[in-house]
Amino acid sequence: MTTTLPSKIFNTEKSDYEFPEIILGQDLGLFDTINKSYPELWKLYKTLKNQDWDENEFDYSTCNVQFKTCDKHTYDMMVKTLAWQWEADSVASRSIAAVLAPVCTSAEGWAGWVEITRNEIVHAATYSEIVRNSFDNPDDILSEILSVKEAMSRLHVVSNVFNKAFETSYDYARGKRENNQETYNDVYMFIVGLLCMERIQFMASFAVTFGICDGTGLFQPIGKAVQKIAQDEFEIHVQYGKEVLRAMFKTERGRTAFEQCREKIIAMVSEVTASEIEWTDYAFSEGRELTGVTCQMMKDWVHFSSTDVARFFGIEDEMPFPIIEENPLKYMESWLNMSKIQASNQEEDTAQYKVGVMRRDDQDQVFEVDF
Repeated sequence: MTTTLPSKIFNTEKSDYEFPEIILGQDLGLFDTINKSYPELWKLYKTLKNQDWDENEFDYSTCNVQFKTCDKHTYDMMVKTLAWQWEADSVASRSIAAVLAPVCTSAEGWAGWVEITRNEIVHAATYSEIVRNSFDNPDDILSEILSVKEAMSRLHVVSNVFNKAFETSYDYARGKRENNQETYNDVYMFIVGLLCMERIQFMASFAVTFGICDGTGLFQPIGKAVQKIAQDEFEIHVQYGKEVLRAMFKTERGRTAFEQCREKIIAMVSEVTASEIEWTDYAFSEGRELTGVTCQMMKDWVHFSSTDVARFFGIEDEMPFPIIEENPLKYMESWLNMSKIQASNQEEDTAQYKVGVMRRDDQDQVFEVDF
């Protein structure tokens, strides 16, 4: 009987523990926390872990009444926005760990991506719970959401990159693809696509949700739940993606990937931005409007978000859209910065908390208590 394990399951010959490549390096062996090659990734992983929450923490009963009594345009805009958010997080919750499992070769990288995947499951479940609790006939709304073809087409650009990376990753796992630069580039573009989805598309969608909640005062429980999702995405997921890409760029293969994929990155950022502008036109069509927010302001917000991604890659001068330096939607600052909203727990459900931040240190101490 052989005692040697397949290297894909446990690499007994692994020799790069001190500095493993994040993807397509030596196969993983021991889960190593002794050597911290990517401390920023580990820090973000721990932060997200400490922010753990559950999809059932918010009471949507008031939303049920408000969906029945609000005007049709507000109803349509909220439902169509929730439709895309639910679909996008469903994709993210199934794609991240699935694509990266065969190719991730860093313990820190893997820990973060698994935690982000678990977090995306909470996000997708939250949208499902919003629908389940906010409507008398949630199955009818489920059908309505799936019928919004514009939401599906909004995911077209990123989903193509995800699909290619999925095929590449599993072909590699089955020994049908070599560990070469082409394979590396496909996975690299998946990470780029994930950043585009989370930094540009999610932020554009959150702006509509928060705009409705901020401008009308309606759907506050939904706003609070989505605010928690936005905190995860903006403060952790996006930063994690950027840190991974920074770390990859410090390697020869990472720099080669960037140079070889540069035109693809320019095209992806451009196409994702264009799809968001098209969606914005659709969202504000047929008489739909957002209190205090014009269609142009929302487009400027899309360009503001895209500018951040373009600047991260140093391709802002090659973008076909306006470079927006100043936030055009001031209300987003309070919705995205949790510390600016000091809600009392007795007054409303609050999304501002972390678990695991208290520790008992009074073991074995005897206290004198006078009753």
